[in-house]
Amino acid sequence: MLFLRFIFPTFIILLYAGGISESAQAQQSVDSELTQRITRSKNELQNVQRQISEKSRLYAQKLEQREQQIKEAREKVAVQQRMADEQLLGLEKLTERVDQWETQSNYQAHMLRHYRDSIGIKIPSDEQQGSLEPVLERLDAAMNPAWVPVSVVTAEGRVVTAPVLKLGPVEIALVESSRSAGLLTREAGLEPHILEIFDNATQKELWSLHQNHAGLYPFDPTLGNALQLREYGDGIFEHLSKGGLWAIPIVFFGIVSLLISVLKASQLARLPKVDVTLLDRLQGADASSVARTLAEVGSAQRRLAQIAIANPVSQQRDDLLVAQLMEYKHTLEKYMGVVATSAAIAPLLGLLGTVSGMIDTFKMMTIFGSGDASTVSGGISEALITTELGLIVAIPSLIISALLTRQIKHYIHKLENFAIRLSKVSFQS
Repeated sequence: MLFLRFIFPTFIILLYAGGISESAQAQQSVDSELTQRITRSKNELQNVQRQISEKSRLYAQKLEQREQQIKEAREKVAVQQRMADEQLLGLEKLTERVDQWETQSNYQAHMLRHYRDSIGIKIPSDEQQGSLEPVLERLDAAMNPAWVPVSVVTAEGRVVTAPVLKLGPVEIALVESSRSAGLLTREAGLEPHILEIFDNATQKELWSLHQNHAGLYPFDPTLGNALQLREYGDGIFEHLSKGGLWAIPIVFFGIVSLLISVLKASQLARLPKVDVTLLDRLQGADASSVARTLAEVGSAQRRLAQIAIANPVSQQRDDLLVAQLMEYKHTLEKYMGVVATSAAIAPLLGLLGTVSGMIDTFKMMTIFGSGDASTVSGGISEALITTELGLIVAIPSLIISALLTRQIKHYIHKLENFAIRLSKVSFQS
């Protein structure tokens, strides 16, 4: 009976262990098969994706070729349609096109006549209106310049015959009597006159060019506009006068700001340095030494020390020190507000002048139109010049005001530190 009790549980355990072993082997087999299926599926998916990419690329190339063929076919159809339309044009359409061509021809002829008139070519008869021969002759003369005798007026007012060489819009004339050379200018209704604006070296080169056919010729990069720039170049007073009425207060504030800035800068430059060792020298010194020491420092520091010596440590002495500092600070900052005000009001006056000038400009445009620039240039000049003057006054005033104010604050800060140290020391014996 005991044997059966021992053998039967053992047999049950062995059966259970065998079942577990077989179950584990079956699970491993299933996992292995699943892994193989997943790997095989991935490979198949990659192959399918690769095939899809290759087919997509082929289809894209074919689509691009089809689109190019469609584009070329559309162009051919458009050309054929245009040719068909040309064949079916009616009489009215042809007449309209002929009128357009005539208009273009007349415009080109007008431009050609305008060019010939601008360079001074005169056409002797109506038959030559469409001819290019005078233009070609003028261009050939310009490409092969030569000295030509011309009756001119010298700088002294004498009328002489001088050799003139023209290159483009610039004409150079030589005066035999004075062996000089100058720029020849022509004005409507006046004889051509000479402007002697060349230096000696340039005149020698021009005479060498005339006599030896070799020399340096002055080059004008403005193509003849340098004389106009020279004539219209104005000085400072002419420039200010173009600003109109509003330029006067701007200049006034600028002058006032400049004078006050110079005076305050001179005042700050003469300020004595704050002696940081003064308090140490005053402590324990007798009356004569104190007097000599105070004579060596500035008036502001000396006055603070005298207040501290004459009064015991109390609220009253602190109030006297603060009052002295405030009074001295007011003295240093006096008139600095004028500089700051000039910096603030100058651009506003410039803006006011701009608005006034633009109002005048629009008024002139309303009366005379906008075709002539000279009728509106006055108002525009006033508008721009007042703005310029306002900024010229405001920017330096703002910078100077900031620098001087900073220097004043720095000096007052040193005096305040000295006064605070004084307020804690008793000089009463």
